Amino acid sequence: MAEHVVAPIGKRLMVQVIDDVADRDPERKVCAVPKGSEISDGFFDLTFRELAHAVNYMSWWIVEAFGRSSTMETLTYLGANDIRYLVMVMACNKTGYKALRPDLTTVEIPAPTEILRGATMPYLFSKSFEEVKDDVAFIAHSSGTTGPNAYWGIISHTPRSSADDIHQITGIPKPIQLTFGYFGALDAGAYVPIPPGRFSGVPDRLSKDDVILAAAPFFHLMGFSLLIISVFHGIRCVVAPDKPLSTEFLTSMLNATKPTAILLPPCILEDMTLSQASMEALWNLKYVFWGGSSLSPEVGRKIREHTPLAGFMGMTEAGFILSLAPEDKEDWEYFEWWPTNGIEMELVDDDLYEMVIHRHYDPFLQPIFHTFPDLDEYHTKDVYTRHPTKSNLWKLRGRLDDVVSLSNGEKFNPVTMEKIIEGHALVARAVVVGNGKFQPALLVEPNWNQWSEDDPPRDLIAQIWPTVQDANRINPAHGRIMKNKIGVALKNKPFQTTPKGSTQRRLVTRDYEKEIEDIYTKQDDGFTEYQIPDTADLSGIQEFVRNVVSDALGFSSFSDQTDFYSLGFDSLQTMQLSRTFQGSICSCRPSTKSRAITAQNIYGNPNVEKLAKFLYGITSNVEQSTVARSEKIDALVQKYTIDLPEREAGTRKATDQHTVILTGSTGSLGNYLLHALLRNPSVVKVYCLNRSEAKDRQVKSFQEKGLEYDFSQGRVEFLVASFGEEKFGLSGPKYEEMLRTVTTVVHNAWRMDFNISVDSFEDVHIRGVRHFIDFSLQSIHNAHIFFMSSIGTIGGWTLTHGPSVPETPLEDCDVTLRQGYAEAKHICERICLAASQKAGVPTTLLRLGQIAGPTTENGMWNRQEWLPLIVATSKAMGKIPRTLGSMPVEWTPVDTLATIITELIQTRSTSQTDPPCSVFHLVNPSATSWESLLPAIQERYNVQPIEMSEWVNELESITNPSPAEVAAKPALKVLGFYQGLVEGEGALSAPMEVEKTKEASITMKSMRPISIELMANWLKQWNF
Repeated sequence: MAEHVVAPIGKRLMVQVIDDVADRDPERKVCAVPKGSEISDGFFDLTFRELAHAVNYMSWWIVEAFGRSSTMETLTYLGANDIRYLVMVMACNKTGYKALRPDLTTVEIPAPTEILRGATMPYLFSKSFEEVKDDVAFIAHSSGTTGPNAYWGIISHTPRSSADDIHQITGIPKPIQLTFGYFGALDAGAYVPIPPGRFSGVPDRLSKDDVILAAAPFFHLMGFSLLIISVFHGIRCVVAPDKPLSTEFLTSMLNATKPTAILLPPCILEDMTLSQASMEALWNLKYVFWGGSSLSPEVGRKIREHTPLAGFMGMTEAGFILSLAPEDKEDWEYFEWWPTNGIEMELVDDDLYEMVIHRHYDPFLQPIFHTFPDLDEYHTKDVYTRHPTKSNLWKLRGRLDDVVSLSNGEKFNPVTMEKIIEGHALVARAVVVGNGKFQPALLVEPNWNQWSEDDPPRDLIAQIWPTVQDANRINPAHGRIMKNKIGVALKNKPFQTTPKGSTQRRLVTRDYEKEIEDIYTKQDDGFTEYQIPDTADLSGIQEFVRNVVSDALGFSSFSDQTDFYSLGFDSLQTMQLSRTFQGSICSCRPSTKSRAITAQNIYGNPNVEKLAKFLYGITSNVEQSTVARSEKIDALVQKYTIDLPEREAGTRKATDQHTVILTGSTGSLGNYLLHALLRNPSVVKVYCLNRSEAKDRQVKSFQEKGLEYDFSQGRVEFLVASFGEEKFGLSGPKYEEMLRTVTTVVHNAWRMDFNISVDSFEDVHIRGVRHFIDFSLQSIHNAHIFFMSSIGTIGGWTLTHGPSVPETPLEDCDVTLRQGYAEAKHICERICLAASQKAGVPTTLLRLGQIAGPTTENGMWNRQEWLPLIVATSKAMGKIPRTLGSMPVEWTPVDTLATIITELIQTRSTSQTDPPCSVFHLVNPSATSWESLLPAIQERYNVQPIEMSEWVNELESITNPSPAEVAAKPALKVLGFYQGLVEGEGALSAPMEVEKTKEASITMKSMRPISIELMANWLKQWNF
């Protein structure tokens, strides 16, 4: 740590520190400087005496060349990346100038030897910190594009930048004027106490015996920071000759100068790990610091095995961000922020958080508020993810600008995926693209030292594909790369980068605009390499299917019995898979051309084993045996009820207090249900069970929907659960706690997918209902289960079944829609009924009709549901269905529905054993027509009403839709649902009874029909 000097810490000026040390300890070393342009020329130690002499010499030289400045004019040093950079900045400070902007007059400055040896006299600088703290000391710049004209972006800026200027465009270097107060805050930050034994990610806490290699350019904070640390804190650095930072050059520097530490951007470290000699040089260091962007996980692991590795987080405008290296070396990718930074991590999307710096009690420890003194908070636009189990650790995922927004509204951050791919020896850089597209694509720039441009791109793709599959595993399903969506960059068009070596996504996307479009518009021939052997038997076809599905998913770690849709398979992949199989089979079995392989065939055979049998039946003309629908449904009901215990219905004293389990709280209905439960004073606690961390998403969702609640009250606990696992995958103590306290289970979580078969609902959803039955059986309060069912369970009701649909349990699957979603709900209804009849578990089945958007201005009906898809597609077609088949508009606004459900919970809590299983129909008792709502749509969009059958026929004519067509007409994704509406599946031939529901809910009893004003509100929220 630095020795004490006369001025107090945090109020020292670098020029005065140099003069002070030169006076008291003149031979103290500042840094090692090259004697010539080659490493072999050797190095000499620059002392504070020599540095002070050089600054004085240049100060007088500036006065002679330009005169003294009283108005802070700007001067620029344009030249080699050597010690004159520091000398020039310090001389400008003394003479009243700012570095680094050019004057119209250009003057050649003296050579380093003249500056260090030429005769001069002291140039006094007597101003105090308080006098100059708000004056500009240095003009640096943020990250931008390297290239022949890049630096003119720095020197052509006149006024002091605003925060908006700095972060508006990431492709151009932006000048940032840094004050003396800014550097004082950097000085003070090195002395903030941290826990004993912990290691800081900022190298200003190394010992005076350490030496750090300065490899980054001095015009950037990463490079200039090491000069600041040398002057303020006495930690020496080694200045390299001004040469490109090749792997060989850096390895030679490390071996020749023997530093103890190095600070490098990730791209350089990643290159060095390809050389054994370079790796050994890194392993000989005491510390390796990386900063500027994310480091490839594989590269980090290689280095961390031998040398302590720490991430250095800094921004030109905000200075060094004090962080602690994680205590567990396996967490090397993460940062632990220290409180003096004033950092708050604010949720921006799903699991991504933006680092926001808030002004706190001691702004002199926050350089950012010297750069932007008018701000009270600063949005860095750097995004992170939280450690899955250690909430104080954060992993850098890139910039907000890096987030890819697909045309279907899904978003993901591809930076970690790109880093994994860049870990392959044949890949220099990788960029994931896809903004405005239906799915992402990948551009790779080969390592041209390892790959010839004469070799076919498909060969490179084949070699890197296993690594892409590894990267796919860490991404959400919508963010995975398919093999036929990979392009290879051109050697004569290298990816543009920042001075830190980070790839400039925006500029790469611009440069490769045509090539990216070609990736999306070319025919889906990426799977044509997979051909069924002429003599393939069932096992051969099974292997063929596994290979194709693995490439479509982007990974292969699943069994032949694993359901595709539990792995994240979506509708687009399903359509592409059907086309692939159709083309492959027809190419080797021309006789099968007359039999199309449709998406429905994939949905109906949703694992490798089933799909292989189906395809084998086609290729061999062997009829596959099928199980009758009713037998299959009955078998699943028996599977999950056969071992229910015989037990009398439990008795439970009426209570004024309720503890509730709510599943799916982050979904559309779930948000409003949680809000309604928390508004009820009788609800003392709610356990929210979701598939992933949900608290931050829940808070953000409440804010977006205008739902007010203070989550600090402690009435809500968020748990990550897996409904298909025993005890929901929770820890034993937590599960036991819920058994003791929970009175009510509101099971709302369910996959909203009308395409997949009932088989795809079994592992998580059907099994999950049985697990909630088991929970109730073990619980002290005989927890009452409220199951969110669907009117699809009675969607097949006809007048032959009765004049109206009763509010009672039904065991005949003939009354259920022939659709996996409805069939799975029907099965779960019967499981609940059996649990009530046989084991005395109190259950309530809520058959939900169409859930509409909210009645409020805030919030939104999910744009990916069937009705918004009709509106979006109709806008593109210029035509809209005149009717919804025979479906009436009996929709219920989502916030109104949540209120009704809580009223039903309250009613049933007083009569839960009479009967033990009760049914309510939650449809709007005041129906209206679709035609009555069309004027609101026509007022907003130029669409002409046509018959529903005509509208569907037009979509059916798109036989092989491209991703672009699916994006423009998203109704193609659920075309089968609309075909069902035409065939009359959207309406019942008999009315649903709702009298019991109206008696149990005052809100249900007084509900009004959907109005044209509500429709207009939803259109405004969708904003297609």
